[in-house]
Amino acid sequence: MTNPTTSSLTAQDAAARIFAAAAELGVSRQEAILITKAVNAVRTGKPTDVPLTDTQQHRRRRIAHVVGTLLYDPALNPAEVVAVVTGASLATA
Repeated sequence: MTNPTTSSLTAQDAAARIFAAAAELGVSRQEAILITKAVNAVRTGKPTDVPLTDTQQHRRRRIAHVVGTLLYDPALNPAEVVAVVTGASLATA
C-alpha cells in the first residue's frame, strides 16, 4: 500500500523535506546529510558509527525519523533520495 502523503513525491521533494526539517530543528545541512547516510546504512543492513540521538531534545533522532519515513516509503527510490541529498550538498558547497 502506498503512503498517500508521499505517493507523488520525487526524490527532490524528499530531499527538500529533509533539509526543511533540519532547518526547523537547527540542524546544519552537513549534519542532515550525515544522518541521511546513517539511516540509509541502517536501512541496508550496514553498520554506522553515527549516533542518532544527541542533546537538544534528540534533534538527530527527529531528523532520522523524517529521513527514515522517506527512505522506507515504497513510492520512493531510497538510492535516488540519498543521491539527491548528498548531491545537494555539493551544489551548495
